[in-house]
Amino acid sequence: AAAAAAAAARRPYMVRGHAKEVAQQKNAAKQAALKKSGTQKGAAEKKLNFLCPLCKSTMVNYIQMKQHYDSKHPKERVPEESSFAAS
Repeated sequence: AAAAAAAAARRPYMVRGHAKEVAQQKNAAKQAALKKSGTQKGAAEKKLNFLCPLCKSTMVNYIQMKQHYDSKHPKERVPEESSFAAS
């Protein structure tokens, strides 16, 4: 009888069916939080505001766009910063 009582004490309190429901609810909450927060890639794409009209590369700011033009399109003139405002 003492061995049975010791084995019962080691068992988890929740029954299997209840544990499954709890696990499903926990997983659903986790998935909803992931969906709401979005992805790092999505956040990064939102931040890229400047699109090179020549090669369609995206830059984060105008300074990077000027550096891009200097290295990739040295014969072309860098457009004014105001021309990227609508992008």
